Amino acid sequence: MTLDQKLKQRRYKEIWQEYCGFLDISLDEYMGIQNRLLLEQLRLYADCELGRLILKGTKPTTVDEFRRTIPLTTYADYADILLKKNEAALPAKPAIWIETTWEGGKSPIKTAPYTQSMVDNHKGTILSIIILSTSDGRGRFTLRSHDNFLFGLAPLPYFSGLVPYAMQGELSVNFMPPVDDAIQMSFGERNKEGFVLGMQKGIDVLIGMSSVITRISESFAHSGDGNSKKRFMKNLFKNSPVMNYRMLKAMMRSKEDGVPITPKDIWRPKGLVCGGTDSAAFKKRIENLWGIRPLELFGGTEPTCIGTEIWSKDGLVFFPDVCFYEFIPEQEFERNLQDPSYEPKAYLINELVAGSNYELVISNFKGGAFMRYRVGDVFRCLSLANEIDGIGYPQFAYIDRISTVIDIAGFTRITENTITEAIRISNLNVHNWFALKEYGETNRPYVHLYVEMGVDAIVNGVVAKDIIQNHLSIYFRYLDGDYQDLKHMLGIDPLMVSVLPTGVIERYSRESGKKIRKMNPSHYDVTEIVKLANR
Repeated sequence: MTLDQKLKQRRYKEIWQEYCGFLDISLDEYMGIQNRLLLEQLRLYADCELGRLILKGTKPTTVDEFRRTIPLTTYADYADILLKKNEAALPAKPAIWIETTWEGGKSPIKTAPYTQSMVDNHKGTILSIIILSTSDGRGRFTLRSHDNFLFGLAPLPYFSGLVPYAMQGELSVNFMPPVDDAIQMSFGERNKEGFVLGMQKGIDVLIGMSSVITRISESFAHSGDGNSKKRFMKNLFKNSPVMNYRMLKAMMRSKEDGVPITPKDIWRPKGLVCGGTDSAAFKKRIENLWGIRPLELFGGTEPTCIGTEIWSKDGLVFFPDVCFYEFIPEQEFERNLQDPSYEPKAYLINELVAGSNYELVISNFKGGAFMRYRVGDVFRCLSLANEIDGIGYPQFAYIDRISTVIDIAGFTRITENTITEAIRISNLNVHNWFALKEYGETNRPYVHLYVEMGVDAIVNGVVAKDIIQNHLSIYFRYLDGDYQDLKHMLGIDPLMVSVLPTGVIERYSRESGKKIRKMNPSHYDVTEIVKLANR
């Protein structure tokens, strides 16, 4: 029986139990699911070429043996097989291949195989998330068949492109614009058409990357946008009378009070789902624009969709049947950064400490490729259980990528190699540098690159900072197409350059006895270097 059929028959308790029943289990039951599915995966994994490579020829028969004998992995361990899409080497036949950014111009993409079982499981998690986005308490939700969804997702082969297809055959949804049309449109065209259709039909659910939702919402809310008013008048007789009334009322208020028209003036969505690296920076702005608190999800190419907030929208829970989860404490991954030969310790979800930060490690279930895989994302364990909402296992907040990567708005992943290569091909005489992620006055993320220029690059003691910034921006765009999308699609200038006196980084390192990381050095060290530079 499909979700559509159950909704039609108002079998709401049954729907909740099927899609959200995982919220009722105990921590012991959670670990039971984790262990059982991992052992099933290991039996599949040990008999394929990729499995023999990653498992080093062993065949672990217990969870403890698996964790004790199998080292942590990164994408480089899989690249030779996965980038060639060598299906014969995998534990199960892929139904689809998903792509994402890897490392700028050096290794532009990563690919990941999804088996049919993984795709089917992904359907369940997506439907769970959408149901929860329209919920205000355990067992209560307002999702219905033929709700209107504003399309704010990247198409296949990106991971988010699976979302529309996750609903096919289960839930009838009116995507605006329709998916087949949307994937042929530019970012701007898709947004305009989505809002035109939203005026005609209303908007029940909005789902997309937090940065994209913010951009399209602010674009709509731009006061003095004569084009939007012209489009409204052009489609006046096609629009819903309710939407027309709200729009006219908002236009009058905007003119009288000198304030912009915002989406919440027009629409009353049931649910709003957001995701992406910098969601914490965008969520409050989204809530102000739409009048509804967004529900955050977490997913990625390698792990698939693994986490969701619930009705209270104050922390992520991880689905127990998608991946096997391990967690590297912050002090352990920092030690590993200082000494790459050190194998950091990882802990299970029932071994965590509330208030601590952890790097996530996943092992795919259901024939997936990745085992003990360092995803590169950091979470804070908010609590070991939530008594108020009746959740018996930990909840998390997404923090950011690990410190060796600067991810801006979920669009681009800048590494030391990316910056080094951009500097090299720019022919700028950069003597030394470091970079960190910072947030501007409007809480928007950007890369702050501190550079020291060689003596011959300094004219009369002055360096043209804007020239350096513009020059490097060109080469970042050349190396990383996603970097270019940030400015074009989101209106974010992701680079700021500050020029330091030549030798100040080495001087601080010598006087403090510290080795300054190229990527995301501590804010204390950055502050002290800037103070030293200004003396």
